Amino acid sequence: MKKTILATAIISLYAPTIFAQDADATQADETMVVTANRFEQPKASTLANISVIEREDIQAIQADSALDVLKTLPGVEVTQLGTKGNTTSIYLRGTASAQTLILVDGVRINSPTSGGGSIGLIPAFAIEKIEVLRGPKASIYGADAVGGVISITTISKDNVNQASLTGGSNYYHSEGWRSSGDISDDTRGSFVVNNEVSKGYAISSFNPDNEDYGYKSQVAFGSLQHDITDNWSTNFSGYNQSSTSEFQSTTKDETRTDFYSVAGGVNYHVTNFQSSLQVSQTNNELGTRDVAKTRAEAILEAKRNTVSWINSYQVLDSLNLTGGVDYYQEKVDRGGSNSANYQKTDRNNTGIFATSSLNLEPVIVEASIRNDNDSSFGSNTTWNLAAGVNIGDSLVASVSHGTAYRAPTFNDMYWPEDAFSKGNPDLNPEKSESTELSLQGFHSWASWTISAYQTNIKDMIEWAPDLSDPQGKWQPSNVSKAEIRGIEASVEFDTWLIHHTVSADWKDPKNKETGLQLANRAKQNYSWIGTLEWQDLQTSLVTNYVGERPDSSTAGANMMGSYITVDLALKYSFTENLDARFKVSNLLDEDYEISKDTNSFTSTEYFKGAERGYYAGIDYRF
Repeated sequence: MKKTILATAIISLYAPTIFAQDADATQADETMVVTANRFEQPKASTLANISVIEREDIQAIQADSALDVLKTLPGVEVTQLGTKGNTTSIYLRGTASAQTLILVDGVRINSPTSGGGSIGLIPAFAIEKIEVLRGPKASIYGADAVGGVISITTISKDNVNQASLTGGSNYYHSEGWRSSGDISDDTRGSFVVNNEVSKGYAISSFNPDNEDYGYKSQVAFGSLQHDITDNWSTNFSGYNQSSTSEFQSTTKDETRTDFYSVAGGVNYHVTNFQSSLQVSQTNNELGTRDVAKTRAEAILEAKRNTVSWINSYQVLDSLNLTGGVDYYQEKVDRGGSNSANYQKTDRNNTGIFATSSLNLEPVIVEASIRNDNDSSFGSNTTWNLAAGVNIGDSLVASVSHGTAYRAPTFNDMYWPEDAFSKGNPDLNPEKSESTELSLQGFHSWASWTISAYQTNIKDMIEWAPDLSDPQGKWQPSNVSKAEIRGIEASVEFDTWLIHHTVSADWKDPKNKETGLQLANRAKQNYSWIGTLEWQDLQTSLVTNYVGERPDSSTAGANMMGSYITVDLALKYSFTENLDARFKVSNLLDEDYEISKDTNSFTSTEYFKGAERGYYAGIDYRF
């Protein structure tokens, strides 16, 4: 393929804005990101606070899924209500799951019904790169990018064929295959398939039948890129997931998930201009019933069709402008044994945005603005302004301020009235305003970042009994405000043969009206990764500390205790093509609580983390 042509175009677009840094920071300069402005650019050319995790980093710690990686990053908390096939919440800078935008291969996967994005069953084997952007980005992406953006890429740029087999505790086994490479001089392709099964474990302290709750999952990813000419190219990608996950209710139930995403587009680039037109569709069908299948299945289906046109123009050596238009339509349906459909089953949104980056060496200024018009709740305008300065050869200081919003979901607005609850079509979006100060250092002995931020959220949507309803049915309303203040720090350095990655997160997430700490958010989180490579042996130790958290945001909430988990991973390379892996998860067999189990009808039962687990596997490449 004509990869050098595209690479030259990308670098020429952004090279004038790259800060000068010393020779030991060249790796930071060469790291490419997409999330900052929706075009690939050098990480050092943007002021956005981004963590980038490459395949090599994921393999070093033998992560099981993207969630294992996210737990080690500053500003990120992850809770799983059981195995990774069950409900997962990602708290980015103390915001809720529905306040973080999730992208997989550039496609938005946040659910139109629940708001969150499910990534627990994407195997780490399939992931090439994860980008985590902290801070509001609604001025570029639109709804839901309040806490930030998490972008997962599965499309590989390597030429490789690899088979992977893993087995371990709880009757776990997975089998995977990935291939990527040039099909012809002008065409490149990749695909990944993976099968995964686990019997699971007793996920809750409330477990009268002493049951284990497991899952099974099959996923496939595929992509094609074709260069039509030196300036024109096309792309296609697809993602399919079929899974079944057991969960605890009044009986032992299971959720069946059938999800697919398809996307395609055409791209044009010359020396100082890029344009991309992309279309995509996602469809998620959830079916829920008891494992014994004595009840009819309740089915929930959500579909999103999206069209995006984005353009980036290097006006001057010092000035870059980017702008675009997004349109998406969402449709939902409650079928099967569900008694009624949503009050409204479709809506659409049109967003127009523009960004600029001005380099006045040693100062750089970035600005963005976006207007979204939603058929359900009208118009919202968001903006972001950032400025940075290069201090000498090794320090970068920056400040930013921005706004964002979260769109009410179909569940929030149009849930059909039943004996217990009803939606509220008069809801307004949640709105936020954030300020951040950041300082980065790049030295021969270490690279580090420290950031301080404050986020204020108003019109937060909460479900509560409707006091005006004779039956006291639960209904959402815009009732509360939140304030989240925090400091994040991370550093990477080497001592002898060991590479260290350390992160720390101190925050105060609270309901501004009651002063109470937000549920399931800790005030302190710490992580340390130590990786050692010696000849053909690689070993890593991952330690995560999570502080105390309240099990609800109400007065009298119980505090769940702090805990530490330690994971040990070993890899031995017999040849250039064959690796053997061994991992012990939760090495110290820590017994810890994750979240309150509302199925128990008491205030003392909790979902639990998995006990110690042992896993072994092999990878063969050719």
